[in-house]
Amino acid sequence: MYSEHRQTIASFLPFLGSPASEPSASSKPEQDARDKIRKLRAQMVPKSELTAAEQLKWAWTHPGLYVIGSNEFGLADPQHPGSVSGIKCAVPGLEGKLIRSAAFSKTHAAAVDSSGALFQWGTGFAGNAPHTPTCTLKDASICEVAATDDFVVLRDSKSRIRVLSGSNAPNQLGSNTDVTLSFEPRLGWRESVVSMSAGRSHIAVTTNSGHVYTAALDKDGNSRGQLGHGSSTVVQPLQLHRIQSDLRFTSTACGDEHTLLLTNDGDVLGCGANDFGQLATGAYSSGKATMRELAPLPRLWKNGFLRPQDAYAVGIAAGAATSYAQIVQGEARRVLAWGRGIDGQLGTGTLTHMQGVPVVIPELSDREEFDEALQARRPLGLRSLITGANHALAVCDNRSNVVLDKSGASANASPLFGHDVVVWGSNAFGQCEPGRRHRFAEPAHPPPLFTSTLGNLDNKLPLQAAPSQWIESAQLRDADSSSLPKKVLVEQMFVAGPDVTAAFLRSCK
Repeated sequence: MYSEHRQTIASFLPFLGSPASEPSASSKPEQDARDKIRKLRAQMVPKSELTAAEQLKWAWTHPGLYVIGSNEFGLADPQHPGSVSGIKCAVPGLEGKLIRSAAFSKTHAAAVDSSGALFQWGTGFAGNAPHTPTCTLKDASICEVAATDDFVVLRDSKSRIRVLSGSNAPNQLGSNTDVTLSFEPRLGWRESVVSMSAGRSHIAVTTNSGHVYTAALDKDGNSRGQLGHGSSTVVQPLQLHRIQSDLRFTSTACGDEHTLLLTNDGDVLGCGANDFGQLATGAYSSGKATMRELAPLPRLWKNGFLRPQDAYAVGIAAGAATSYAQIVQGEARRVLAWGRGIDGQLGTGTLTHMQGVPVVIPELSDREEFDEALQARRPLGLRSLITGANHALAVCDNRSNVVLDKSGASANASPLFGHDVVVWGSNAFGQCEPGRRHRFAEPAHPPPLFTSTLGNLDNKLPLQAAPSQWIESAQLRDADSSSLPKKVLVEQMFVAGPDVTAAFLRSCK
């Protein structure tokens, strides 16, 4: 079935060239190197457009990190940095690895595998020379990784927040390579960090007690008041300070220079930069360009600051200067967007320079599907909303017919279908759909991530996200099955960064 796995995609990667275009005087080592790279790329997938069942079965058995978009800084293919845009690539050196978490900044990237090994790459980290991801740290307790302009930030199961250099430029770490941030005040008894988010030069972490701590990573980390402490003065970098509030928070989302916080009651608060209306303050005015005080978003709800009794937010996300919220009101599920929208990242079908009043994304709102098990219609929302700088990706919570089955019988059943995926926003580097450069002003179904053909783009099968499923470790391609249990529960995940989108297979514990 997968006999085409070895099919080259040289025509899709212009920098590789085709045999006919290669210089005849090439030395044998150079030829061998090119053949090795082609072999890595060919492992991505069959050339044909995959059915839903084929996509799921392929995703469940092919660990690694698969990137589409820009390769200007070697984030997709560090062996050929600066070579091409619109690339679709399996990151060399990470093939066969189950990934816990991955993150991308503009010039460098990081990923943590299932054993806790941290890999870093990109020209911002390793320089312009060809390279492969470098293992810079091994710690089985690492849970999550985030990336800022100059740093990699780690969260571990011991509630430590650690900062490593992600750049080869001088930064606040000085000669230190691994700094653990202190909490002020200290975490309480049995209080632990459960999530984090990162902006251009600041971070926000949430605890299981509902507290939020923020920190600047350099002198510009609070230049717009994005730390939520009521001022935009320069603060001591690399120190976590708790936001003073009687409210309890469940999550945070950091844009480049603004921060959103979601309360356990479903309210959304924000602070920081508001140049494009990303804090939902309505019509722009110079007096609202920076909001230093953490406050509820004035125009999120139709009644102003007052949240309707039957409405609440269940999720938030932030791009560089764009904000999103998933709203539940009665039986309805809606996704709102506001802020910068000139690249279509508002998802409304228009290109808006600034949007200070939240707008509904029609393609993701007020939708229903028929549930055959319940024999009734049910609201359709999102499983996850992932944002890059100027584009976004959503995994829908449409019902999948995949049933968790450790025996493996259902994994081989046919037909199977997973969760729908849509993308929108900037596509200048093919980060939404390689082969096209136009902006996606509203959510669209991209082709299968693993197809290497660019033909028949208007008559394609949509990308499907693979739900969690038990897979025999021996079926995981290129994986070291000796270090894994006999059967592994895996799930496909997505991540986005500036000008790139990526997918990976995660081991669920």
